Amino acid sequence: MKLGSFKSEIKKLDQEFLQSILDGSALLMEKDEALNLGSSNDAFVIFWIEDENFSSVEKLRDYLLIEAEDLLTNYYKHSPLSREYFEKRFSEFMIKYGEESFSSQPGEMPEKSIMVSNGEITILTDSDYVFKYGLYLKLDEKLAPQISAKKAKNWLQSGAAYNDYIAINVFRFSAIE
Repeated sequence: MKLGSFKSEIKKLDQEFLQSILDGSALLMEKDEALNLGSSNDAFVIFWIEDENFSSVEKLRDYLLIEAEDLLTNYYKHSPLSREYFEKRFSEFMIKYGEESFSSQPGEMPEKSIMVSNGEITILTDSDYVFKYGLYLKLDEKLAPQISAKKAKNWLQSGAAYNDYIAINVFRFSAIE
């Protein structure tokens, strides 16, 4: 979720929703596209009240808006994108640039790779310094573009691309401060 979208979601929270947070519920990120309520022990927690005191739901909303950038940055520092959001966005990029552009023939680099930063997928090309560290499908054998496109699409749709994304970032997301 981008910062602007996060702030828009906070502004849409109704009085009852905010009161639930004041009463002890946690604010959760739902599939990187919406906010929901849950327990502070749940996954995808973005905020819960610890030692803070808020005199009203409006004070809570003001706080969330002021701290939105820090909340979002800290959330994505320790939480991966949801599988649903990752696959949706990556699929959009594959349609836009061509599935085969995210796969590499043996001994070669792909046309494009991806990197996730601050909750968004970034498309990288060979002009980007970190391009070679991006995520892409490495083919074991030389294939025609149509077949490599199908392999890349299957890689994404099967969940293997998401698993590779998680594997690359496993230490970051499991780090304990």
